[in-house]
Amino acid sequence: MEPNENKKMKTILSSVALKNWLVLLSANLLFAACGGEPESPPETAANPAALTRDAEAKQQIGAYEEAVTQLNAALIIDPDYIPAHYRMGSVYEEWDKRREAVAAYKKALALDPNHEAAHMGLGSVYAKMTKNELTIEEYKKVAAMKPGDPVIHFKIALEYWYLLRPADAAEHYRKAIKIDPDYLQAHLNLASVYERLKEWDLALAEIEASLKLARARNDQQAISIAESKQIIFKGRMNVTAKDWDRKSQPPFE
Repeated sequence: MEPNENKKMKTILSSVALKNWLVLLSANLLFAACGGEPESPPETAANPAALTRDAEAKQQIGAYEEAVTQLNAALIIDPDYIPAHYRMGSVYEEWDKRREAVAAYKKALALDPNHEAAHMGLGSVYAKMTKNELTIEEYKKVAAMKPGDPVIHFKIALEYWYLLRPADAAEHYRKAIKIDPDYLQAHLNLASVYERLKEWDLALAEIEASLKLARARNDQQAISIAESKQIIFKGRMNVTAKDWDRKSQPPFE
């Protein structure tokens, strides 16, 4: 649809909504004149905030199509209502309509470039589309807004890992651990990154930190993973890549 046609359609729909509300108001006035109690116009009749709240309730029960209808109604009333654009992105993301989700999140960000949740949502959709570089770009914007959040650095590290960039992954796992020294999963993942980088002393140090945290929490799964990795790392520390391949790959000697 051309921009002028789109604008015309929104004007028509807004006029229809207003006309319907006026009809209801007139009926209420007539009813009151006859001695009756007038009905209050529905809260959502011309209220984008209420429509957006209703859409969120629809989303929570999986009624995505109905949620989108409510949000479109909200945006007819106020095309610049940021919460409706963000909610539209969230609904489409859950509905696995990724292109529509990206478009909605981008509209929210065009109106508010510092909308943290929209950046997270957009990054999440890009991750599902395996557009890891774009995911990192969005997550880094959030990291700048939330310098004390270790989880966002953990997410960035994961994206670098998927891109086969272990040095960059290590940097962000370290940032997460600096913020939260007790971040068990970050220690375990960093150990695996150091394994990839063949930094065996650093890998063992992370495993030891992981074991200490896991034992303190009685996390048996983490203990098992860390102990297994510890055996592997100690076995590989002083073994060349050629010797390791000979020992670990058939034909075995």
